[in-house]
Amino acid sequence: MPLIKRKESEKYTYTLWRIDESLDDLIQQLKPNKEELIAIERFNNIKRKKQNISARLMLNLLSNSKEILSYSKNGKPKSRIFKHISISHSKKYCILLTSNNNIGIDIQYKNPNIEKISDKFLNNIEKHHINKKNNVEEMHFIWCAKESIYKTLNNLPCSFKTNLEIDPVKDNMKTIGYYKHNNTQIKYNIEYELLGNYFIGIANQQL
Repeated sequence: MPLIKRKESEKYTYTLWRIDESLDDLIQQLKPNKEELIAIERFNNIKRKKQNISARLMLNLLSNSKEILSYSKNGKPKSRIFKHISISHSKKYCILLTSNNNIGIDIQYKNPNIEKISDKFLNNIEKHHINKKNNVEEMHFIWCAKESIYKTLNNLPCSFKTNLEIDPVKDNMKTIGYYKHNNTQIKYNIEYELLGNYFIGIANQQL
């Protein structure tokens, strides 16, 4: 079983799965019911099928029982026993987070061309405070933070460049993020992790 990491804190629990198995092997592990089979078959791409199955397997592990993964009309994952769920995948990795708080997680493989698209998600304040020596790394962390916040917004209007802002990352790999729209402001505690060439960001809404 390629469950390579499980992290628990006061605010959340997440599991990280490396997808090394074949599709048949994953299906055999899941033992899907009819409802799950229908949901899995909706994905035409084998890679997406495998990512979806691995998320279901992690949900079962965290619940210590057979738990059905479903999605809201806005595409947000949900289950019967966890108040909030967030899922992300990149290449061979899938990550699933559960929490009682409104929280999001994102994992991204290192993209050497991220600077070329940075104008699409960085605002002028963020461009100013990025460390030039680690600009590619910091851009990935900002992207992960914004993706994580976006997953908590439940269809609120959102532009990564104009509605989301991330403060400079501190030495403890933590910072603060914001969603701003008209008179609404939501504040988030942001945590970062680096796993080889993969970047992980967690956005936990402050109460």
